[in-house]
Amino acid sequence: MKKTAIVLAATITALSMMSCGGNGNMNKTKLEDVVDFVLEVEGGRDVKILQLTDIQIIDSDQQRYEGRLPEWSIEPWKPEHIEELAWKYTRQAVATVKPDLIVLSGDNVYGEFDDSGASLQKLVAEMESYGIPWTITFGNHDNETRKGMEWTCSQYSEAEHCMFKRGDTVVEDGVERFVAEGNGNFNIGIVQDGKLTEVVWLMDSNGHTDSNRDENMYSQAGILDNQLAWFRQRNERIKEYNNGENVKSIGFFHHPLRAFGDGMQKYGYQSYRHDFYDEYGDYGTFPTGGINIPENDNGDFGFLHADPGQYIDSNYKFHKMLIEFGCEGWFFGHDHVNNASVEYQGVRYTYGLKASEYDSFNKGEVGGTEILVGEGGLRVRHVYHDDAQD
Repeated sequence: MKKTAIVLAATITALSMMSCGGNGNMNKTKLEDVVDFVLEVEGGRDVKILQLTDIQIIDSDQQRYEGRLPEWSIEPWKPEHIEELAWKYTRQAVATVKPDLIVLSGDNVYGEFDDSGASLQKLVAEMESYGIPWTITFGNHDNETRKGMEWTCSQYSEAEHCMFKRGDTVVEDGVERFVAEGNGNFNIGIVQDGKLTEVVWLMDSNGHTDSNRDENMYSQAGILDNQLAWFRQRNERIKEYNNGENVKSIGFFHHPLRAFGDGMQKYGYQSYRHDFYDEYGDYGTFPTGGINIPENDNGDFGFLHADPGQYIDSNYKFHKMLIEFGCEGWFFGHDHVNNASVEYQGVRYTYGLKASEYDSFNKGEVGGTEILVGEGGLRVRHVYHDDAQD
């Protein structure tokens, strides 16, 4: 497959430029030992990544039973309207950012309304048409199609420009199993001038429903213990490759972390449902009208129009590992009307800008999220479609 050849060629090129084994290290750890895919980007500039989240294509012709969708949505969400509901936003975001990598951060297709798999195939074809490397993580609706997860994963892994793998496996007692539960735990190494400069993590934050449950699917949202162990092990291998030093990284999964809520408290965020108190330790309520964060010197920005539906990592285990391993930021979606970005304890947490008009969205707040990584550090901004001010 052409994609495999590109990745292998990039790996060979990178290794040939690193005669000591990689990033100047003197041990036997190689680049292919620590990353699943290699993305080569020319040196001397920032790497541009475009996040597209919650495209969530709905095909109203594929209702499983009459009345599942509200009557007003039947005509607008017919498949012939996909261009005006989704592609006009994704195409302009791609044209504006001109990214080196595109990341879809979950609920890419509303699987319950895609039992034929047609919407997913349209999504893959659209992403492939850009001719740009792209990757995905799953949300809580992607797996609902009756096509099943094996078929769903294969559509991504077999696409020419898509960097995706379901996860590392190990054979025990003659049985192959996934090392980390969930679908799509892997990483991408960005190489510039022969050096691994950034790692992009893709993980499954689970939270799937059970309409067609099969192997390696979990209903409860969150990062599971063996995912934490996998993340630690992979980061330790990267440090070994990089002479005992962390390599900068960013990451994506679908659900927001509780640490994001902590970061929002400096802007007056309170939540009775999530136990975020005011400065006196009293229960608070989510501010009427939400929270608007003006752009500031801290780099925070965006809107929190609604209290997040669910936080994961309530014990902060994953957040602490992000600090330990030098992760610059983590990106997610799930709550369509939220797009705030805040820093907390050195990690930037960001809701990507919703990339379509399917399901709920805020008028004027649709598009993509540009992420720059490089020597200047992590920088993030939302790229709004031209219709944003209509």
